[in-house]
Amino acid sequence: MYAKSGADYTARLQKMAENFAKLPAESVILDGELVLINPRGGAHFYRLMREMRTRTPDESQLMFLAFDLLHQDGVDLRGLQLSERKRDLNRLCRKGRVSFLSQVETFPDGDVLLDYCNRFEFEDVVSKRLTSHYSSGPSRHWLKTKCKAWPAITPRVIGCSRATRRSLNSPKIRRC
Repeated sequence: MYAKSGADYTARLQKMAENFAKLPAESVILDGELVLINPRGGAHFYRLMREMRTRTPDESQLMFLAFDLLHQDGVDLRGLQLSERKRDLNRLCRKGRVSFLSQVETFPDGDVLLDYCNRFEFEDVVSKRLTSHYSSGPSRHWLKTKCKAWPAITPRVIGCSRATRRSLNSPKIRRC
């Protein structure tokens, strides 16, 4: 388990690593985000940072939100359209049944999603074209929209999601 910075968290998050190993694949590279969900259902970034600075983080508070499937079993999937990678991610999550792993699905109404993310104080919403191929860094195929509630100085977190399925107007998270 590696962070965007390249830091290896496998030894510190042993339970998560053991459960990822149960996925029905020899190897996978997921694009996603480790989050700590607060009691209101939003992501609590600063508590996550504090938790990750401890020697043994409390993994029961953590969830991994998967946005994309980049590689599986040695096959580079980045050349496929996002819709195809999401389909494969969905299949992997359904078969894997890893308790802390959730798939961030597509959401048809961006205004409702952004309003929701503002209410729960998420950092931003990343919108991607379903026909786009994966590319690292800025691209004309995706747009990052900042949430109003987020502080002006932002840590490096991308994504917007919710761990429960309370209402139809909430972003859809599929429990894997």
